[in-house]
Amino acid sequence: MLVPGPRSEPAVSGPVPAAPSSVLLRVRPSKLVVPELPAEFTARPALRARLDLATPSQVVVVSAPAGSGKTLLLADWVARPGSPPTAWVSVDPDDNDPRRLWSAVLSALLSPTRDGRVDGPAGAALRYGGDLVDVLAEVLDSWDPPVRVVLDDVQELTGQDVLRDLNRLIRLQPAGLRLVLASRSDPPISLPRLRLEGRLHELRADALRFSLPDTSALLANAGLTLRPSEVAVLHARTEGWVAGLRLAALALRRTDDVRAFLGSFSGDERSVAEYLTGEVLRGLSPDLQDLLRVVSVCSPLAADLAAELSGRGDADRVLDELHHETALVERTSPGHYRIHPLLRSYLVADLARHRPDSYRALHAVAARWWSAAGEPVHALRHAERAGDRGMTAELVRGCGVALLVGGDLGPLHRALAAVGARERAADPWLALTAAITQLDGGDLPAAVTELHNARRAWPRTSDPDLDALRGSAELLATARGLPGWTFAPPGDDTGRVRPELRALLHASRAVAHLGIGNAADPELAQAELEQAVDLAGAHDLGYLEVQSLWMLASLAAARGDQRAMVARAEQAVATASRHGRHPSAWTAGPMGLLGYADLLRGEPTLAAGRTAEALATADTLPIEAAYTLRAVHGAALADLGQRATGLAEMRAARAAFGDAPAPAPLLTSLAVMEHRVALLNGNLPAAAEVARWLNARVGPIGEALLLRAWTEAARGHHDAARTLVAPLHDPDQPVLLRHTVVEAHLVGAEAALQAGQDGAGRAALEAALAAAEAIGAIRPFALAGPLTQRELDARTARDRGTFAARVAVARGAVVPDPAVLLSEREMAVLALLPSLLSAREIADEFTVSVNTVKSHIRSIYAKLGVSSRRDAVLGARDRGLLP
Repeated sequence: MLVPGPRSEPAVSGPVPAAPSSVLLRVRPSKLVVPELPAEFTARPALRARLDLATPSQVVVVSAPAGSGKTLLLADWVARPGSPPTAWVSVDPDDNDPRRLWSAVLSALLSPTRDGRVDGPAGAALRYGGDLVDVLAEVLDSWDPPVRVVLDDVQELTGQDVLRDLNRLIRLQPAGLRLVLASRSDPPISLPRLRLEGRLHELRADALRFSLPDTSALLANAGLTLRPSEVAVLHARTEGWVAGLRLAALALRRTDDVRAFLGSFSGDERSVAEYLTGEVLRGLSPDLQDLLRVVSVCSPLAADLAAELSGRGDADRVLDELHHETALVERTSPGHYRIHPLLRSYLVADLARHRPDSYRALHAVAARWWSAAGEPVHALRHAERAGDRGMTAELVRGCGVALLVGGDLGPLHRALAAVGARERAADPWLALTAAITQLDGGDLPAAVTELHNARRAWPRTSDPDLDALRGSAELLATARGLPGWTFAPPGDDTGRVRPELRALLHASRAVAHLGIGNAADPELAQAELEQAVDLAGAHDLGYLEVQSLWMLASLAAARGDQRAMVARAEQAVATASRHGRHPSAWTAGPMGLLGYADLLRGEPTLAAGRTAEALATADTLPIEAAYTLRAVHGAALADLGQRATGLAEMRAARAAFGDAPAPAPLLTSLAVMEHRVALLNGNLPAAAEVARWLNARVGPIGEALLLRAWTEAARGHHDAARTLVAPLHDPDQPVLLRHTVVEAHLVGAEAALQAGQDGAGRAALEAALAAAEAIGAIRPFALAGPLTQRELDARTARDRGTFAARVAVARGAVVPDPAVLLSEREMAVLALLPSLLSAREIADEFTVSVNTVKSHIRSIYAKLGVSSRRDAVLGARDRGLLP
């Protein structure tokens, strides 16, 4: 039916009798009505704008599978105020009779607003049985303004005569026609020729897929409130397929457990399955349906694999035809295909339900095919689904270590679980592979069980590969503090050992050299790691390469070589990025070290952003890396002025880390940062607590003197602070952090300046600057004492050097002002402020006068910057001074 625009009728010379019924067949009115937009319709303004870009000479083709939203998009487009008049025809199979189709089009054009009349030569041709396409072209050639003719569901047109007529109408190009064709597959209208002539404006399935914001809007319009993560899951499951999203929205209304629904939502969900069978598969022949069903066990799907699964040598050609006919089969590259996830999940579920033996046999075929193709991850997945434990075990023996050091830990874990505990216990190769995966994941009891299994099942004679695997497993176990593992690994002559096992053995030796207490040998660890990195890089063992680079960066950090630390950490991130694994658990450790370097350079904004990016990954992070990232992020927030928030994050990170093993320099650097933030926050108990923790974990070290000195300085006891750090100037005094000496000089500088010893203070400051420039430590100056800051201001005016400029920038980036400490008695009074006790009752608790208590309360208010008891309690809790 003609939808009028601003002007719905062309000028006519006079009325002409209506066309006789013998020429124009009777058409159901509903066929000519623009579909009504549902109340929950989600507008697509960007797609409407793309449709508006079509030029007058172009044919608009909207081609996408069933349920892609073609009809509603066009209905919304033509109904906009100010749009040109539109004639809409919903095509059905009866329209393969050309007279029916063209009668419908003419009837839509000659709506009641036109009284069904056609004038001039076209009217005469129509009255006396002329060709309807010629009549239509004649009518439209003089139509002003032009009219859109929308033919919806053009895939229903298959007859040669009607398609010939449609192509002829397109070739005639009536001046007043704007033709729009919507179809589930490409209409046979010489698309290549139209494309070449610039007469084709296309909108395809990829454009019609809902984006994440579109999906959020659709669900909101449906009255559903989902968390962003839940919206993302639904969008990923449907890949933006509109029908799938709408059906999911309907189902979500019927459930109280959104998470459970999203976890199980697939093409086998009832409403989706009914739609797929009724709208998508119904149009395919039984043999095509069967082809799709058997190849659906694989994604991705290579044409050769499809031929193997289906027994059809023409599988590539058939899949290519299906790709052109329906976008539910996607050609990802020549000879490679992919079935839409919802359709595929329905087909797989149908196959498993009705033909379970075929389902398992097809997975076994796919497993062997992928194994021969050198794709172990796909091979393992299909072997598991085939339920073939023997095949799965064989695959793990052949590729398990390569998967481990390559970073494909998930598939390896699943395969080992599928093999079963009994099979692992009887096979030392499987047991050792499982042990190393458990050690990597931190499950030490499970690792011990697997190591014992390997010993019990150990053969009388073993090959070099198995010896190397056992050596790696037991070295890693020893480094984790598990006693009793003394297997002598192969010597340096490992040329006969597979490359992935050689690389793993080098890395395991390095870990052992770093994890055996007083016998640790960083130089040997460095040499082993260098060899591991070389082998991993040469054989594309990405995970092992990144982890080895992280350990090299940690070694550089331990010896205070910040430049080497940054270089190795950046190399690790770059390697992970090449493998598509950044940000992820792979790069959490290196990113923590880079964030720490940012902090030392006095760049808290960069440190906060870098660590926040690494923490945002959905991966489970290694516990040491998670502690580093959260502690550095908290310190960065504190440097930016969010002291209470930063301290809370650092304390929570340390509590979560617990007693996990980590290198002493790392523990020291993070504890020193937390202690400083606690003091700047005015929280002496928190500072004392982290100092005790560090002493328990690392023992007596020079940094303990620095922490005590900072505490004394915060209390105003600067002379005591200077005395405490004096031993740190002795080269024989062991310290773990190179910038500890810089901090000691700054403590001495502030103490001398506070005592009026300006010359000594300036000398100590110069010593601090000289030591800091050599190692690139800038942050200590941003947090130096107030008189030292004044000296730095004066010095900056004189010194225009590069390092001085960097120090000045850092001092501007870091918020240095420390909180004023509460005295012990003020802390005691503060502890009672949250209670309902009055000042007199508090005085009775301490056996002091009420005026003394009131004096303490006024001092507390002044130091916390508040004016009421309630605000004092809130402020104290914010700083962590109250629970």
